[in-house]
Amino acid sequence: MGSRTPEDATNQGGDRVDWSKVELVAIPEDEEKVEAEPILAGLSAAPSDLHDAFLSDLPHLAEAQAAHASILATVGDGIEAHFAEVNAIQTAEVAIANLGGFREGDALILPLSGAIQEKVQLEMGIDGDNKTLRLNAEGEGGVSFTRMFTLPHGTELARAGWRGDELILDLIRD
Repeated sequence: MGSRTPEDATNQGGDRVDWSKVELVAIPEDEEKVEAEPILAGLSAAPSDLHDAFLSDLPHLAEAQAAHASILATVGDGIEAHFAEVNAIQTAEVAIANLGGFREGDALILPLSGAIQEKVQLEMGIDGDNKTLRLNAEGEGGVSFTRMFTLPHGTELARAGWRGDELILDLIRD
């Protein structure tokens, strides 16, 4: 798979994805809230989200994929790297659920209580119909992480911002 980083992300045509910074606004804590609900719960969960969650929670799947990639490295490195890169980008709902987030109506909520808000950056890249968000967060003690995830098809990011220690991603349907 090589030493690719999120900054090296390319679209299907081989061109580099141009990332634009998303301004994080302050969202009042007294703003009307919709009842919080788990993202992958009940009969309202989308089948594709349940499938993504199932695949992301298999304990030996990553090991099998790594072994498979190393075996095929000599015969299909370019093709295998492309598929690994595509599969590494999860949907927004799965990525946020894996980070302890939840849904409030059409908004996705990500609790980031240990993050330094001034050092949290959200960027958006658009490749055709796919809208990808890249979240870079730094916390106390120098701990940091980067996550990339796609918005569900047919949605747009209306606004993103802080409500206390929670990062709010308000989505709207096209």
